Amino acid sequence: MIKKNILLVIDFDDTLVTKNAAQVVLNKFIPNDYKEISSKYKKGEINFRIYQEDSFKKALEQTSILEIEEYSKNNVEIRSGFKELIDYSKNKNIKIIILSSGIKSYIEPVINNYQNNLTLIAADMEKATDSKVSFSYNDSYNIHCSNDWGICKCKTVESLKNKNFIIYIGDGITTDFCASQKCDVIFALDPLYNKCLKEKINAKKFEGFNNLLKYIKKL
Repeated sequence: MIKKNILLVIDFDDTLVTKNAAQVVLNKFIPNDYKEISSKYKKGEINFRIYQEDSFKKALEQTSILEIEEYSKNNVEIRSGFKELIDYSKNKNIKIIILSSGIKSYIEPVINNYQNNLTLIAADMEKATDSKVSFSYNDSYNIHCSNDWGICKCKTVESLKNKNFIIYIGDGITTDFCASQKCDVIFALDPLYNKCLKEKINAKKFEGFNNLLKYIKKL
C-alpha cells in the first residue's frame, strides 16, 4: 500500500500521443525550413530551445496559431486507454500532469476533453500584432536547464516528489531520462526504455495506458 498520493507525470510527444505532434505540425506548414532547422539540432549546432523557437517562428510566417491548433487537433491521436485512466484517476484522487518541453498551442487542442482532470506544464507561445513571436517557460523554469531546453522537467518532479509517489511515463533520452530518475517508478517507451536497460536502471515497458492502469490498481 502506497502511503503517499499517487501522481502520474506523462510526457506528451510520442508518449501520450502516438506521434511527435510538433513534427506533424511543422512538416505540414514548413517542411523544407523544418528539415533544415531539425538537421542543425541533430548535428548539435543548436540547442532544443532554439530549434523549437526557430521552427515555430518560421511556421507562423506561413500560418496562424489558430491553424496550428486546428491541425494538431485533427491529426494527432491520444493512445488508447487514456480515457479509462482519467476516469479511474478522478475517482481515486490520483493527479495527472502532462509535462512537455513542447508548446501548449499544439498540445491543448489534443487534450481539450480532459483538461479539467489534469495539469499541463509546457511552453507558451504568443504572436503579437506586430508579428513578433514570443515564448514563455514560466511553468517550469530553471536557469541551468531552461536556457537549453525551455521547460525544465527535473524542476517539476523535484518540487513534487516529497509529497507524492511519482510514476513517470516517457520516451526520450534527454529531459525524460533526467526527470524520470527522480521518480519512484518509470514506465518507458523506446529509446528511453533501452537507455534504462543499458544503464541498469529499473524501468517498466510502457505498452499503453491499459497496462499502466493495471499497475496502478495493484498499488
